[in-house]
Amino acid sequence: MDSLVRFLGRLSDKAAVVSSMAMILVVLLILVEVVARSLFNTSTMVADEYSAYFYVVLVFLGLGFTLKTDGHIRVKAIWSRFGGRGRAFLDLAGATVAMGLCLFAIYHAVPMVREAYQLNMVSETPAETPIWIPQLAVPVGLVLFLLQMVAFWLEALGRLLESDRS
Repeated sequence: MDSLVRFLGRLSDKAAVVSSMAMILVVLLILVEVVARSLFNTSTMVADEYSAYFYVVLVFLGLGFTLKTDGHIRVKAIWSRFGGRGRAFLDLAGATVAMGLCLFAIYHAVPMVREAYQLNMVSETPAETPIWIPQLAVPVGLVLFLLQMVAFWLEALGRLLESDRS
C-alpha cells in the first residue's frame, strides 16, 4: 500500500511539473503579446486563446499535487475538534464523496472531448485550434486527481486502522 501511495504521489509531482510549465507559458505568451503591442503595434492573435488553454492545463494537472500537499481548502473548524481516529474517519468520508464527484465529472468530461474530436470542432479564432486538444486536459487532470484522492483515502484508512490497534 505504501508503494502505491508513493507511486501516485510521484505521478502527481510529474503532473505538477507540467502544470508549472503551463504557468510559465501563460506568462511568456502575455509578455510576448504586451511587447508586440507596445513596441511593434501588432498582436500575436492567439495569446488570449492559448493563455486560456494553458490555464486549463495549469488548473487540472495541478489538482492532484495540490491535494498531496494539503493545498485544497478544507473546513478545519470541525475537523480540528476531533482526535486522530475522528480526523481519519472524516478524511475517509470526505475523500469518498470527492471520489464520487470526480468520477461523475470524468464521466461527463470524456464524452465532451470525444464529441469535440468526432465533430472536428475548432475554436472560432484565427488559430482554429481543434478544441479536443485543450479539452483533453480536463479528463486527464481529473483522472490524476482521482488517483491522488485514492492515495489520500488509503492514507486515511491506514491512520484509521492504526488507531484501532492502539
